[in-house]
Amino acid sequence: MTDVFLKVPRRSIAAPLLFGAAALAAAPAAGQALPPPGSRILVLPFATDVGAEAPEGAALWLGEAAALLLTDELARLGFGALPREERVLAFERLGLPMSAVLTRATMIRVGELIGASEVIFGEVSLDDELTVTARTVHLAPGRQLPDASDRASLSEIFGLFRRVADRIAGGALPSAPGEATDQPDLSLEMFENYVKGLVASTPATQRRFLELAMAGAPHDPRVLVALWEVYTAEGEHELALAVASAVRDDAPGAARARYFVALSLIELRRLDGAFQTLDGLDDGVPAAAVANALGVVQLRRDPPEPASAASYFARAAEGAPGNTDYLFNRGYAHARAGDAPSALYWLRETVRFDAANGDAHLVMAIVLAGEGRSAEAGREWELARLLGAVPASTTAVPADVPDGMERLDPPTGATGAASAAAAGDDPAQRDQQAAAAFHLTQGRRLLEAGRDREAMTALRRAIYLSPYDDEPHLLLGRLYHRAGRLQEAIDELKVAIWSDETVEARLALGEALLEHGDEAAARSEARRALALSPGSTEAQDLLVRAGGGVVPSTTTPWRSRPTGRFS
Repeated sequence: MTDVFLKVPRRSIAAPLLFGAAALAAAPAAGQALPPPGSRILVLPFATDVGAEAPEGAALWLGEAAALLLTDELARLGFGALPREERVLAFERLGLPMSAVLTRATMIRVGELIGASEVIFGEVSLDDELTVTARTVHLAPGRQLPDASDRASLSEIFGLFRRVADRIAGGALPSAPGEATDQPDLSLEMFENYVKGLVASTPATQRRFLELAMAGAPHDPRVLVALWEVYTAEGEHELALAVASAVRDDAPGAARARYFVALSLIELRRLDGAFQTLDGLDDGVPAAAVANALGVVQLRRDPPEPASAASYFARAAEGAPGNTDYLFNRGYAHARAGDAPSALYWLRETVRFDAANGDAHLVMAIVLAGEGRSAEAGREWELARLLGAVPASTTAVPADVPDGMERLDPPTGATGAASAAAAGDDPAQRDQQAAAAFHLTQGRRLLEAGRDREAMTALRRAIYLSPYDDEPHLLLGRLYHRAGRLQEAIDELKVAIWSDETVEARLALGEALLEHGDEAAARSEARRALALSPGSTEAQDLLVRAGGGVVPSTTTPWRSRPTGRFS
């Protein structure tokens, strides 16, 4: 296996975290059963071993099939198994390729980062028979359950995974099962096409396999929803509407399909139909997601109704505190309505949770300029440009807030993008610098102890209380870097530099850009660091590794402030 997640940059102290995860993976087995519903079980794709007798191409889909079938069977038993859509979103956020084979330590680390209570992974091997071995780790106590293994012919794959799930559950059904999620099995051929469509590397291949699966199972909600996502990504909204509408009202996940129908109607600008569909959803989709979509409908009407939209976005934000999409939409709608005080309040709340939200800084710049606060507008405009929200060719703050910036939820309808840690902060303390300094100090201490996840929480709280202080952004950017979350690291470090340009921040950004593969940008950061501190050997080293020349040292190297033991 290869570890593509915990990329530890040079002069890093990520090792304690990696070793902690590895120790957890090696914890002794414990014979307790899975917890009752309410747990968050993450089932990851299994490693595959395919022999010469196996059908051609089996290695491409069996690992994902194992995760899908086990997730479905655990849901059938009433356990809180995370659906594939949440896993895909988490992998995208963490910068993990879905096709990679991860180490055990990395799989456990992924589970920790997305708040799973258990992680299940394992192996499938296929030759003349299909053999499955599933391993379950309880994350909080660090215990591994006994392996659950079984074997059968490939044609009996559905029954095989049903037995494996029963063994993982310890034979004890939950005392309070949730809504029934059982649905009829696809034929093996259609199931294979369905899974191949999910894991295919190109949209054209995804579409081909999923359309083959739909031809054999024209009303299967899993196939239809997967096709909806492909058609939507390709901009084929009429086709997307057709497949989402084909999900029967009594099928599992029918409410989710109706939500997708509404999203397609929004894209087709059939707004009255979208509003009626959304207004009729009262179960099966998060209420916050529905309210947010209703707000989008109101903003896209002709003429738009921003005041009405703002009220729906308020319901969405109250239903999912800390969701930056909902907070942004709320501020954006107030800006469109000409309510500058409310717009600025909610846009500032957005950047408290996500200081690298370029769109929020852009809209704030426009609103501030309209209020005659040119100095503040200029700073927000500069940061929006740094974060890529403004084209490089645009040199002046626009007079009007542009339309079309409102945000719909991702296809899952999940209410993610929230900072749960920050959401619990007392509003009365938000402007207290003492509280921000406390969380910053705590973040430094946790960072030095190698407790990265807790350090990230403390630093996010510091940023929430004092969003324009550079140091928590710098430290959080470096933590993201060593966790392999390079784009998030780059964004945080850009905010740190905007807040206060330092050699340390320039070097950190250069290192992240270099690992991200942008050598030209890394050289630029190294040269800027050398301009600030001509004798910096670290900047010289970065410049050389990024493909630049060596600049002769002329002065004593600049000494950075002690913000953590990264070297």
